[in-house]
Amino acid sequence: MKRIHSTQASRSTRPGTKPASVKEATVTNKETPKGQFTIKQTCGCGNNTLDLHGKGIKKIEKFEILKGTNILDLSCNSIEEIENLDNKCEITELKLYGNNLRQINNLDRLRELRVLQLQYNHITSLRKGLLKLRKLQTLRLDSNQLVCVESREFAGLSQLTSLDISHNQLTDITAVNALPCLEELFASHNKLCGIVDLSRCNKLQEIDLSNNKISEVQGLSFLETLTSLDLSNNVLSSTKSLGVLSSLQVLNLANNQLKSVCSFSKQFLNLEILNIANNCIDMKKELKFLAQCCHLEELQIAGNNTGTSEEENEHLMQISFLMPHLKSLDKVILNDSSNKKLKTLVIPKTALANASLESMQEITSSLMDLESEMENLQKSFVGRFSEMKNLIDSLPKQLPWRSSYTTSASLTPVANYGSRSQTRCNRLLSAKIACMGMGSTCSSMFFIEHHMMGCTNISQLTSVLQNNNL
Repeated sequence: MKRIHSTQASRSTRPGTKPASVKEATVTNKETPKGQFTIKQTCGCGNNTLDLHGKGIKKIEKFEILKGTNILDLSCNSIEEIENLDNKCEITELKLYGNNLRQINNLDRLRELRVLQLQYNHITSLRKGLLKLRKLQTLRLDSNQLVCVESREFAGLSQLTSLDISHNQLTDITAVNALPCLEELFASHNKLCGIVDLSRCNKLQEIDLSNNKISEVQGLSFLETLTSLDLSNNVLSSTKSLGVLSSLQVLNLANNQLKSVCSFSKQFLNLEILNIANNCIDMKKELKFLAQCCHLEELQIAGNNTGTSEEENEHLMQISFLMPHLKSLDKVILNDSSNKKLKTLVIPKTALANASLESMQEITSSLMDLESEMENLQKSFVGRFSEMKNLIDSLPKQLPWRSSYTTSASLTPVANYGSRSQTRCNRLLSAKIACMGMGSTCSSMFFIEHHMMGCTNISQLTSVLQNNNL
């Protein structure tokens, strides 16, 4: 739901086409040399339009218009005051943009008015000029000199669905919470700062608060129908205050102070277009979180920390691998094979990344399989080492000889055998004791102790071990 602003509204007929029917009326204009000029009244598509666009009018004189006229175009003149429109009750659209208006008045009789365009004037306040327009649906007040709007000034606009108050001097827009049916709000290029609360506009679908000094936006989590949000060129350091916006599809957070995007996949479940260019995000660490936004099709990340040119090249390959559904990266088409012209716009780095994608995927797959095998092997080693350690810890720290049977010729501790010359008996005994330490249980130890009780020298001990196959 995007709208392109322009200084002039679209014409009811296209240039070069012949209108359905044209009727002529004569209106007096004291500013013209001849005193009169011809106005063409166009009838087409069920609407009658009285076109007075750019006629050099400075004052609205009393004039009669044909019955059934719905659109009155007085744009791009030099009108300073709204007057003499009391008998134009059937008008549903009034164009007064590009004049010298300083206040809104004398519109009370236009009870059927649906669209009012007052952009590019010098209006400083609304006062009571809009209170009687209860059927108004679209109001453009952008590019004026508004410094304040109050809730009571919007009290009569119960059916307003689109409001444009951008390019003014506003410091607070809390008054828009008085508009229960508002669906589109454009308030960019003002002086909004700190916290903005829009909790009562629960039907908003598109919001543009760009080019302000906003640090937080509250109440958006109540907007279940919000699909487009522009908060670019502000001072946001976090998106926590935005809450969970499950219907959001377009999000512009460029030129802020964001450092992390780790919560985006949980906050913006259906996000398709994301612009986070020119922030303080370390893409080397945060790229994996962006990959979790499974519906993302367009992404802009330029102006963040992407490292050296080689690392940036690597990031392009990672993005192509981790986000295969991505169609555009920094306004460069990635996966449009049907359009040959757009293919020529792909930068060399991206082309290189796409060319190496297949081999990169194979290498990555092999590395992942190898890593999995290494993890399983490591777990096996840890388990075996733990079993061995528990077994060794359960063995007694000293040999189970009884002191009453030992003599001066009794065996010395096993540790001392290392300093003696190794005889065959000594080697055999060492091997037997090692086997005992590695594989015996406590019951085996008692069995060995029972047979070794009467041994007083090495020969007897070796004999006992051999006879019992130990």
